[in-house]
Amino acid sequence: MANRALHVLHVEDDFADAMLVQHAVCEAGDFDISFEVVRTLREAKLRMQAGGFDLILLDLRLPDSVHPTETLEVARSSAGETPLLVLSGSMAVDREYLGDEIASLDKNASFKVERGRKSVNIAQVIRNAAEPEDFLSI
Repeated sequence: MANRALHVLHVEDDFADAMLVQHAVCEAGDFDISFEVVRTLREAKLRMQAGGFDLILLDLRLPDSVHPTETLEVARSSAGETPLLVLSGSMAVDREYLGDEIASLDKNASFKVERGRKSVNIAQVIRNAAEPEDFLSI
């Protein structure tokens, strides 16, 4: 069965991290997920208000947001019905800002795989997050 095409807004100020996610999705063999990357909260807000995304993949720490709480509040108010997936390299600290209804993924746990552990299939996590009723935080 073919996957339906997904359009993801990736809010990430680190170009290397954005490329890492895209590479991992391609390695998973899912070529029906497209990304639009923006680097600031201001850009994200404008793009979210325009709509057309199946998921917002959100880094909480951006150059133009004072605090992760501000980033999350702006994203929630701008995203409308579009689901959010927080992808953070500082999830140990950032988890306290997320409610149970916000899907999250620890970047460090997902991409730095220790010997003997299977890596997270980021494409599947993105697909699950785009349909929140089926998603569990990782």
